[in-house]
Amino acid sequence: MCGIIGYIEKRERKDLGEIIYVSLEMLQHRGQDAAGVYTFEGDVIKGQGSVEQVFRRDVIRKITGKGFVGQTRYPTTRTKDEAQPLSNQICGMVHNGHIVNVDEIVNKFGPSGLKSGIDLIAFFSIFNKKIKKGTLEELKEFSSACLNKLKGGYSLLGMLKEKYLFALRDAYGIRPLFYSLEDDRFAITSETIALEKLGFEEFQELERGSLLVIDKELNLKIFNILKKEHKFCSFEIVYFSRATSRYKNKQIFEYREELGKKLCDIFLETHKNFDFKDTVIGPVPETSRAAAEGFFKGLKEKGIEIPLVDVLEKHRYGGRNFIKPSEEIRRREVFYTLTPLENNVRGKKIILIDDSIVRGTTSRKIVRLLKEKGAKEVHL
Repeated sequence: MCGIIGYIEKRERKDLGEIIYVSLEMLQHRGQDAAGVYTFEGDVIKGQGSVEQVFRRDVIRKITGKGFVGQTRYPTTRTKDEAQPLSNQICGMVHNGHIVNVDEIVNKFGPSGLKSGIDLIAFFSIFNKKIKKGTLEELKEFSSACLNKLKGGYSLLGMLKEKYLFALRDAYGIRPLFYSLEDDRFAITSETIALEKLGFEEFQELERGSLLVIDKELNLKIFNILKKEHKFCSFEIVYFSRATSRYKNKQIFEYREELGKKLCDIFLETHKNFDFKDTVIGPVPETSRAAAEGFFKGLKEKGIEIPLVDVLEKHRYGGRNFIKPSEEIRRREVFYTLTPLENNVRGKKIILIDDSIVRGTTSRKIVRLLKEKGAKEVHL
């Protein structure tokens, strides 16, 4: 999971650095390991750490231009110490996703020309084979080859130096992209919240298997190249996205609340004789709050009223444990990022709502923490 964004205007912006900072900061939750941009003029600014660490005030002041593509990175490969974008002499690219046949692609299309272990080198391998002059037809050939040969889910943003901003979404639509075009500016990104904070009022979802190209005069073209069965990643709804982002004209919070109500129905069906005395509902912070609210409302609609309370405090600078890069780090960080609120826990039966049980590493530790602080039962 990463956050990506592309932006372009007709005029040069002296405050482009400010736009970059706001854009990437809105996507910080999607990756905290690295951040970076490639500008319309061909400059690269990137580094390890958060947006605030990479784009310091002295750095921001120096960035001007007409646009950029950028990323906040969560590494899905062994290359933990790298940052995007990657670039060659005429193009910079960023992506969100995972390509599983990188070696196969490089063997088929030739070397990427880059010293990197990031999946993005597969795109550059195809790019070097298909693109010589940077024409629109070459971009279409490049996109067709990517959609037909790459295996995995991805959204790609690229910038041909002083020519185009382009975007490509995989044929299954696994990873999201949303865009907005106004009179004098354009943006495309992983989540709508970034568009909203930049002042865009209306936006659309880029269709799966589509190539979007926009030039420096903001002439926009979209080509539907290869569309397959829709397989949008459910984790975008339940975990990755900010609650205030939108999908299909609804805020993510609404989807999560609806899932909480459905979970309530399942709980009641499987716990027909459950005694709700001394029972509380508690979310695992932060993204589980909407589902917990839905669970609470679901019980209330059936005449069962029990408290919805915080049972855990999360250290606000601790990050998100699911996206920590190693099992050892995840185990260690559970203990200092989450602390039970003893008054809400001791002597209680806790219906604990968690939206991100993947490995189970964090969940086991949380249950142990709550029981150590006096919880009678924990129903996860």
